[in-house]
Order: sequence, then C-alpha cells, then structure tokens
Amino acid sequence: MRFRINKTYNLIGGNRMKVEIIAVGTELLMGQIANTNAQFLARKLNELGFDHYVQTVIGDNPERLKKVTAQAEQRADIIIYTGGLGPTRDDLTKQTISEYLAQPLIHNEVGMESIKESFKGRVMTENNLAMGLTFENGHTFPNDVGQALGTAIEHNHHTYILLPGPPSEMKYMFNHYVTDYLIDQYQNDLVLSSKYLHYFGIGESQLADTIDDLIMTQGNPSVAIYFGNFMVTVRLTAVGKNEAETNPMLASLAKTINHRLSDYYVGEGENLGINEVLVKKLTERQQTIAFAESFTGGLAAKKVVDVPGASKVLQGSAVTYTKAAKANILKVQQQTLEAFGMVSAETATEMAENVRNLYQSDFGVSFTGVAGPDAMEGKEVGTVYIGIAQAGKPTIVLTPTLRGSRKNIQYRSVYTAYFDIIKK
Repeated sequence: MRFRINKTYNLIGGNRMKVEIIAVGTELLMGQIANTNAQFLARKLNELGFDHYVQTVIGDNPERLKKVTAQAEQRADIIIYTGGLGPTRDDLTKQTISEYLAQPLIHNEVGMESIKESFKGRVMTENNLAMGLTFENGHTFPNDVGQALGTAIEHNHHTYILLPGPPSEMKYMFNHYVTDYLIDQYQNDLVLSSKYLHYFGIGESQLADTIDDLIMTQGNPSVAIYFGNFMVTVRLTAVGKNEAETNPMLASLAKTINHRLSDYYVGEGENLGINEVLVKKLTERQQTIAFAESFTGGLAAKKVVDVPGASKVLQGSAVTYTKAAKANILKVQQQTLEAFGMVSAETATEMAENVRNLYQSDFGVSFTGVAGPDAMEGKEVGTVYIGIAQAGKPTIVLTPTLRGSRKNIQYRSVYTAYFDIIKK
C-alpha cells in the first residue's frame, strides 16, 4: 500500500497533521447504535499517516456542536464530522458549522440533480433539499450510494470535513473521494508505504512481547499491532522519497519479525483471510480437501467456497450433526460412538478418514465438539476434536481448548484446521 503524504509532515523526526473525529447523532450518544464510523475513520487516518488522538460523540444539538468544534480546533488541524447531513429537523451539522465559521452554504447543482433523480416517482419535500447543501467556498464530495452530499472547507488554518452518518455512505465517500482530497491537499514528494503481516494461534499480548524491543525502538518503519478476524496483524509503515526506498525497509523489518514468529505466520496482505491462504496453498500443491462437520455446521466448507478458485480444491462436505448421521452417512462405527461418544478423538478420526475416502480427496478434515451453550456427553463447552486425515500419513487429532461464544468456538476450530494444513 502506498500514499502520498502531507507536505508539512516530518514522519521521521517531527510532528504530523492531527485529525479529530466528531460523530453527531443522539442515537449514538444514547448507545442505540454503535459508532462504527469512528472505528473505520481511525484506521484509515492511521494508514494515511495522520495522527489521531481524540474522538467525540455528541447529540443533535447545535450549540454543543459549536463548543465541541472550538475545543477540537485547539487540538487538531483537521476535523472530520460524521452524521447530521440528512433531511430531518435535527440534521443540522452543515448549517451549524456554516454559522460557526461564517461560511455560506449553497445548493450544489450537480448534487441536487442526483438527489432529485433519486426521488423520481416519489414526493420530494422541501427538507430534502438540505441534503444538497455544500460550502460555497469549499469542496463537494458526491454521494454515489446515497443522497446527502459531503463537503469540506479550509478556514483559519483548519480543515473541516463533513460526511454522512450512514456507514455504507460514509465509507464509500471516504474511500472514493475524501482520501484523494486529503492526499491532493497535503501531498509532497514523500510516500507512505505499508505492509501487513498476519499470525494465527498466538495472542496479541504474547506477540507484542515477542517483538517488544522492535516496538520500543521503532522509528521508520513504525510498528502497529491489532487483532481482527481471529488473527493478529502487524502493520509496518515506512516513509521515504519513493517505494524504492520504503520497500527494502519494510522487507527487512518483516524478515526480522517473521524469523521470531514463523510458527504462527499465515501470510501477507492488507485484507488477507486465512481461508484465502488455504485455497492458494492447496492449489499450488495440487491437493484437494473434504470436510466432515458437526458443530461447525458447514462453516469450514463455506469459508473455502467464499474464495474464488475453490472448485479446484474442495471435493465436498458432509454436515453430520447427529449420531445417526455420523453412522449412516460417514459410516462411523456404532461401537465407536457408544464407547467414546460423538465428541471424542476416536469419532473425529473415523469422521476424517471416512470423509476423505468418500470424496477421494487428499485431506479429510472433521470437526466434533461442544460449542455451547451447554455441556455435552460430560464434556465442557469449548472441548473440540479436529481430525485431519492425509493420504499416506497417519491421521492426527487436534484438541484445542477454546473459549468464548458459540461463534468464536466455531470459527477458531475451522481456522485451526486451516492453519495446520497450511503449515504442512
């Protein structure tokens, strides 16, 4: 990933432009909906190389919005507002900031045509016209997936950016228009490059401890760690004159980190999924896979099918939730089920071996366990058996003890199996 960055930045030894986020909406303040906009913006701003220290949530109150803006001006160079651009009586963000800055609003002609077009066949009331307002002396952001236009203005050494509240509209507008605006307004000859490294089977704190010396002495490149999609991601960011300068810095640090964390390494890429890595590895090896699923309910097969090219590797899947299904479809021996139970290493072994034979695949993978909410066969929630049968090799059974919600146990079980096969 590469971005041009602010001409006032000195990322190696100085201060960077500061951005503050103000989310507007009484429904946010009351906790009726989650403030996902701020989470999204914070991550994007970090990727773009902006410092971001403060987020504020405020209700639909013009006077409080003015006071919060005045406070934000003391801390930030750029203020981003989300919400309050709609047609209802309490959607007053544009009008309030316009009054506060003494900067007039106008109806953007192109935007108004788009809004009117969206109301064809419906009655468009006067209050809908407010969605087409933008700063007369500012910049307009089109809304390709909604109606309310975004707008920005530079005034008294600050930049004010007003974006819609619905997350789908705000994210699309930021990705397609605001990012370019920020780069165009604050670019120079430096570039910001990032590399994303993903790890599985290690906790965020353990990973951080393993590379603590690199974190404590970081400079250029910088190191950031975050957890998501059941993996820990390390983001490396370097600044330089061009990618020929930043790429070797990133590659060198990535090599050092992966040397310490090789046992947990999944792959590299901004939005990489472990299911994508599995399909890629199996495709490269010209190997196929089949699943026998109980408590995962088809999740293992679905996540593979989500990846383009899955047809090259997935032979089939059998969801055998009950004892009868395991016996009748997968041919698990009745004596195994009676002696050891459905949730057992013995049953997982037969499920994996029999599904591999059923579908004539290179790998047969089984999942049997207790995802909750109650214990089963005397085994606690989080007890999991994952059978992995591979042609020409002894079958193994993984027995991770997992915690958390039913969904968490299901996903972690599936990803544990994926990771084991990736590492073979």
